[in-house]
Amino acid sequence: MNKIITFANSRSGSGKTTFAFNLAEYFAADKAAKVLIFECRKHVNDGEAVYGTSGVFEKTDKPLIFKHKSANVYLECGDTAGLKDIFKAGSFDAVIIDSDSLPEKSVIEVSDRIIIPAVLSQPDLKHAIYTAEKLRQDGFPVQRIDILVNKIDGGFLKKEDLKEIFGPFNVSGILPYDKEVSDFQKNGRLLISGKAKGLFFHEFKSIMGDIVKKTASNSEKKSFITWADDNIDTKKETPDNFKNGRAELKKEISRKLYEAFDMRKIESQMMIDPAAKEKFNTDIRQKIKSVIDETGMIHILNDRDKIAGEIFDEVTGLGAIQELLRDDDISEIMVNGHDKIFIEKGGKIKDSGREFTDGQAVIRAIERIVTPIGRRIDESRPYVDARLADGSRVNAVIPPLALDGPVITIRKFSKNKLTVSDLVDYKSLTRQAADYLEECVRRRKNILISGGTGSGKTTLLNVISSFIPADERIVTIEDSAELRLPQEHVVRLESRPSNIEGKGEITIRELVKNSLRMRPDRIVVGECRGGEALDMLQAMNTGHDGSMTTVHANSPRDALSRVEVMVLMAGMDLPVRAIREQIKSAINIVVQQARFKDGKRKVTHIAEITGMESDTILMHNVFEFVKSADNAAGGCEGELKRVDGVRV
Repeated sequence: MNKIITFANSRSGSGKTTFAFNLAEYFAADKAAKVLIFECRKHVNDGEAVYGTSGVFEKTDKPLIFKHKSANVYLECGDTAGLKDIFKAGSFDAVIIDSDSLPEKSVIEVSDRIIIPAVLSQPDLKHAIYTAEKLRQDGFPVQRIDILVNKIDGGFLKKEDLKEIFGPFNVSGILPYDKEVSDFQKNGRLLISGKAKGLFFHEFKSIMGDIVKKTASNSEKKSFITWADDNIDTKKETPDNFKNGRAELKKEISRKLYEAFDMRKIESQMMIDPAAKEKFNTDIRQKIKSVIDETGMIHILNDRDKIAGEIFDEVTGLGAIQELLRDDDISEIMVNGHDKIFIEKGGKIKDSGREFTDGQAVIRAIERIVTPIGRRIDESRPYVDARLADGSRVNAVIPPLALDGPVITIRKFSKNKLTVSDLVDYKSLTRQAADYLEECVRRRKNILISGGTGSGKTTLLNVISSFIPADERIVTIEDSAELRLPQEHVVRLESRPSNIEGKGEITIRELVKNSLRMRPDRIVVGECRGGEALDMLQAMNTGHDGSMTTVHANSPRDALSRVEVMVLMAGMDLPVRAIREQIKSAINIVVQQARFKDGKRKVTHIAEITGMESDTILMHNVFEFVKSADNAAGGCEGELKRVDGVRV
């Protein structure tokens, strides 16, 4: 069987029967298909007049089954119990179900589309909205519900005018009143193939064509579910077959849970009393399973525990990305909208195949990330930098800045802390270069790590910071605390954004200034982005040798230019030569990190600043990456080699 379309409306005069009758003929005429109209009736007498027409259908040798005289259209009258036999037989290319009332559950479950005709009157419109909402609550996808507004007197009304009335439900067409329609019906002629040329017939044919096209494009399933019957092979169905139905079901269950539980109040209580979390989680799991059972949706019963787990993660945790955070092989998670979640795995970006229920579920996940660390996100400040409990870096942006819905980017913090030996094993640098950097740290050289986004700057900073002797006092300063140093004598500082009143902001620059009063031996700034570069240079030049930081730049020379620009951002009117003198005196070593197309991260340069000539800072490469060949993954092979003539 190909497609199943249901017309639903219990109010007479809406045009439901006319639409069902002619859509069947449209299928049969345009698609050369065998079509069945199934008229749902609880009590039917054999030979009963059909559709109030005369001589349109004629009897067949089977009771209660009629055939149209001029089209390959059949009619069967009966209750919904008769549907199962029709579906098993599978002999029709399309079935048009004419339901006199709100469709029964069995009808909803097998329909590919449900069409609700209504006339422009308050009772009819209310009834159409009620029917559509009930279908949605029963798990039928909103995008497969069509509303047809019929018998409009005059051409003043457009689809856009009805959006406010019908909300999320699609108005597929608006049909004008035409007296000629009733004349065609009385004579038993079909509207589609008739010779009428009025506006109604033109619009009607166009709407029927759109419905057939939309139904045909719904290729991911034969019907909304597969009947749970021994004679039907359910193994042919794939999880994607029920994607839309699952999403609607999850949305409905989430809605009921939020009605049953005051989530914000409970989350506040759990922050005060962590012991209450276990009981709350148990209550939520039980409620989720009971709500799933109440739906009675056969197609997800085998997947009940998985659905329950997904909803539990969304209600209590970070939803669709919760499981991704548990996967240690994933290095980055990128949410581009509630239904577009990408991951980076093995240096390659790919679709995760997961999605949130809707945009509000994404925003709830963002709030669960930022609230515990005292950050906020709202329309007045629609972006935020934050971190997870394990140190993973998070950036989130919400509308109106994010045009396609809330966006989350998570740079995951590796649970297995990398050592210099790991970097050598991964061929990010050589053992000789690692030994050189270790010696630089022990000799209290000031080090600047440069690289692009995602090139591994913070990882490298973490590794070389571990070379600092344990008897020195270290102060780390970051926007979002990521550094995890093994030494015991470490003070960790984190910047703070402004509150809802726009007050209370503490910047990196203020923390760098304050750190100078904390008797540090070394200052490690996670990243310099602005005026704090000036304070960092001054700290390096005033007895805090051996300090380190990172910047975004594509080469060692670009890194120095970047620092120069950031010093100017501090608002100090300094001559360029004076700034360069500060840079030359403060920074000893520049380490350049790069990420190649195959996802591998390597140190490409280790450069030493040697002095100044005129207004130019002099520097030379101590180590330089030498390419040997391109590889199949789009990266390149090579080795970080010592530059000839340089003593190491």
